[in-house]
This record gives sequence, C-alpha cells and structure tokens, in this order.
Amino acid sequence: MPEVLRGNMENLLLKVAPKEEIDKKLEHVFETLFGQNSPERIYFEEDDMAYIVDTGNDDVRTEGMSYGMMIALQLDKPEMFSRLWKWVKTYMTVPKGHENEGYFIWSCAPNGQANSDGPAPDGEEYFAAALLLAEKRWKIKEYGDEARALLHTMVHKGENHDGYPMFEPENTYIKFVAHLHMTDPSYHLPHFYQLYARYGNPEDSAFFLRAEEEARKFWLKSANATTGLTPEYADYEGKPYDIDGHWTFFSDAYRTVANIGLDWLWEHQEIGQGQIAVNIQKFFEPYLENDEEIPVFKIDGQPLRKEEQTAEGFPPLKVHHPLGLWSTLAQASLVTNEFDSTLALKYLKYFWNLKLRRGKYRYYDNLLYLFALLALSGNYQKEWS
Repeated sequence: MPEVLRGNMENLLLKVAPKEEIDKKLEHVFETLFGQNSPERIYFEEDDMAYIVDTGNDDVRTEGMSYGMMIALQLDKPEMFSRLWKWVKTYMTVPKGHENEGYFIWSCAPNGQANSDGPAPDGEEYFAAALLLAEKRWKIKEYGDEARALLHTMVHKGENHDGYPMFEPENTYIKFVAHLHMTDPSYHLPHFYQLYARYGNPEDSAFFLRAEEEARKFWLKSANATTGLTPEYADYEGKPYDIDGHWTFFSDAYRTVANIGLDWLWEHQEIGQGQIAVNIQKFFEPYLENDEEIPVFKIDGQPLRKEEQTAEGFPPLKVHHPLGLWSTLAQASLVTNEFDSTLALKYLKYFWNLKLRRGKYRYYDNLLYLFALLALSGNYQKEWS
C-alpha cells in the first residue's frame, strides 16, 4: 500500500490561543496527570514498570493503560511507553489455556491482582494501534510483532474452537465483549483499522479495509438522525442494547464523536458522519451558556426519567463526566470546522477555558481532555518525518 504522508496536522486551537500558550497548556496537563510529584497524577511508576489508575474505581484497566501508551507515543516518550507495556504484559496477560488466551484482562488491582478473566476490546484496539505506530516512530520491530500477534488473535480466535474473536467475522464489527454478539459504538475506530490494514498482517489487510468502511457506516446506523447521540451499547442494527442500563447517551458514548473527529483528521473519508458531528454540537449548544448540571439523555434527545433507571439507579440522571463530554464535543470541531465554522469555534473557545478535573473522578475526564487537546493542537499523529 502506498505511503500517504499527511505531514503536519493543523492546529485548530490557534483560532483561540497563541502557540506558546497551547504548548504550555499541553505540558502543564501532562505534568499534572503523569508527573511523579503531582498530587493529581493518575500514573504511578514502580521499578521499570508503570500503571495508570482509574481513580473512580480504584483499578487499572486496559482502557487506561492503552490510552497511556498512545499518549506516550504521541508525545515521544518511549520510556513511559515501555514501562506501561511491561506492566500490561506482566499482570494483564490472560493465562495460557484459558479461552481468552491471547487477550488481556480488562481490570486489575493496582497491585496486579486480576479482577476478571476477560478482556474489553477497546483496550486491545488501542494497544494494537499504539504498538504499530511505536514500531514506525521508534524503529522497534518487537512492538510491531506484538501488535501483529494480537491482531491475529482478535480476528482469528475461535476458528479452532478455542474462544471468540473480537471482530465479528460476518460484518467485521468490533464486539463489546468477545463472546457476545453486540457492540459499543465508541469501540468503532476506522482510523485504527486503516493502520491495521497497512502495518498489520498482510493476510488480514482486506478484512480491516472492509472493517474501516463498515465502522463508518455503523456510526451512521447508531447515531440518532436528529440529535447525533449514540447509545453506550448497541445491537448490530445500531439500536440501543440494554445491559444493566447502558442504553443511553452516557459515559462510553461520549467517545464516539471524538473518534469521528480523529478519523476525519487522519483519513478524511466523508460518508455523512460530518452531519453527526454538526448535530451533536448543535444539540448541546444551549448548555454552553449555562452552568447547570447536564441531564443524561436518551439518544432521541429526551432526558432520562427516574422510572427508566435500573433498580440500582443507573444511569444517574445527570452527566457524571462533564469534562469528558465537553472535551469530546470540542474534538468534533475537527469535523464541524468544515461545515459550520462558527459553531466549531464556540466549542473551541469553551474547551480552551476548561480546567482539569480534580479528585476522585479525574481519570476518565482528564484522559478524554488530553486526547482532545492533542487532536485539536495537531499533536495526535500517525506519521512522523
């Protein structure tokens, strides 16, 4: 496949701040989250390893570990990358002989004790993408080999009745968990599948090029045509799928429009997903002007009602990760800037003035914020000269 060099990504934040201030903010955010002397850090080093804590749940997740590896890659921090990956391989590898062998345990205690024996495919997706790009950026072939072994498992596991693949063989969709035939729209990452097709296993290249196309189409299937909202969990028709109350536009789902933004930045394949980004920014526009708590919405735009919650009161009636929500909505400006630059600019201004979340629930919000900061400042790349 021919190399397409996109060169330097545009820094959209220059519309709201000078470059020195943007660079300073990026450095400050990194130091706050990853600096070993920061009281608000989520990243902890021990010997030659390191882990990232989900502070709200007091565990270490493949989600956070793979996000950390992607951030280390983007900011050219090979030692941090290596420390995180070593912790993952040491503590999160599913034991040999288990039906999930070849995958990673999605949640461990900070001491490395497993909390589960199963994986969550978004972690594997980010591991594979970060490893392939690390091979390219730092010329470390071992990372690429590890990514290709993982991708082989994600596509082919189960062919010998030895467990389940993460990608559905018939429709190429990424599954929410390997053994269930349903999905999470925020796990659909066509811009990563393009990397898998290009740098992964040649025999699976055609599969991933198809998966790339199908993932974009799935965004159109799962997003409400008026609001742009997607559910946390969905069936293969894109309809909300109710497991334990995860059928609304809640925390997982915020990432979908951020993914639409990054895919736009990297691949720019417009098939109608631009309208999703415009719709969702328009939907939340009234909330830019008021500081009240934001309701949790069903994808048709109606607020969740108390009687629709689970017996345990899930989801809550108000947004639990507001910084995460605003960050992903701002990342959508990568797309909406080409359709409605006035709307895009409103979100960029709002994003620029947001502050990091402090305290117990800082992990998810601040990681989504940092990803948006990287993407909007032109620092979330897939090519390095």
